[in-house]
Amino acid sequence: MTEAELRELVKSIVTEVVKESSVAPTSAPEPEPASPPWSRGPKHRPLPTARSEETLAHLVTTTPARIVTGRTGTRYLTRSYLGLRADHAIALDAVESEVEEAWAAAQGWLPLRTRAKDHAEYFLHPEQGRRLDEASRVKCEKEADGGVDIQLIAGDGLSANALKVNGVALMKALHAAHTARGFKVGKPLFVKFARIGVQDEIGVLTRARSTIIIVGERPGLGTGDSLSIYTAFGPRLGQDNAEKDCISNVRAVGFPPERAAAKCAELMKATFAAGGGGVKLTGGDPAFRPHVVNH
Repeated sequence: MTEAELRELVKSIVTEVVKESSVAPTSAPEPEPASPPWSRGPKHRPLPTARSEETLAHLVTTTPARIVTGRTGTRYLTRSYLGLRADHAIALDAVESEVEEAWAAAQGWLPLRTRAKDHAEYFLHPEQGRRLDEASRVKCEKEADGGVDIQLIAGDGLSANALKVNGVALMKALHAAHTARGFKVGKPLFVKFARIGVQDEIGVLTRARSTIIIVGERPGLGTGDSLSIYTAFGPRLGQDNAEKDCISNVRAVGFPPERAAAKCAELMKATFAAGGGGVKLTGGDPAFRPHVVNH
C-alpha cells in the first residue's frame, strides 16, 4: 500500500467515525453522571461506591500494569500517551544498547565475542550469535576454567542495558548460591552479541558439566532492564532447547537477583540429581516458575 493510499484509507475511516458520532439521538440523552472518565464504559456504568474507588486507587499503586488509566472520548489521556511513548523509547534504547568488552573485563569476566561482526549482523543473522569467533574459541580454551560443575556466562542478548543494570549483582549472587551448594563454579565469562545457544559451544570447549547463561531479555514497554537465566546440563553443540530451563524477569521490580540466584541453585541441584534438564520443581517460592526454552 502506498502512502497516498494509506492516507486515503485513514481519511475514510475518520470521516465515517465522525458521521456516526454526529447522528442525532432518537430519544432524550441519558443524564451524564458526575464520575471520573475511567468509571464510565460505553453504557455509562453507575458511579462506583467509595469503597470501590479506594480499591481501584490501591490497585493502581500495586502494579506497573496500565489499569484505570482513564480516557478522553475514544482517546488516551495525554499522560497515558506520553507514558506509552516514553516506555517505547526505553525498549528501543535497550535493543540498541551495547556492552563494551572493557566494561566486562572490569567486572572480572573473561571477554569473548560471537561470530556476529556488529549489532546489525547480530539482529539479521541469529545463528552468528550462537557460535564464538575463532579468536574467542582459542581464548576460551586457554583461559577459561576446565571441567567445572557449572560455567557461568554473561551475555548481552537483546538488552545490553539489562546486563549493565542487573548483571553484576546477578552473577555474584549466582556464584555465591551455587558454591554454597557445593558446586565447583568456573570463572565468569562475558560474550558480546550473544544468543542463548552460545552456551552449548562454551560448555563443550570448557568440558563443563553444565552451563548457566544470563542475557538481556527482549524488552517490552518500559522493561529494558530485565534479564533471563538459561541453564543447560551436559552441554553439546545443537543441544535441544527442550533440555534447558529458563528463569525470566530477573530485575528489582520482578524476580530480584538474589532470589532468582537461590532458585536457580535449587533448580540445578534437582537437575544434577535427575541427570538432565527440564526439571519441574514442586513447592517453594510461588513467584518462581522455571519454564522450558522455546526459541
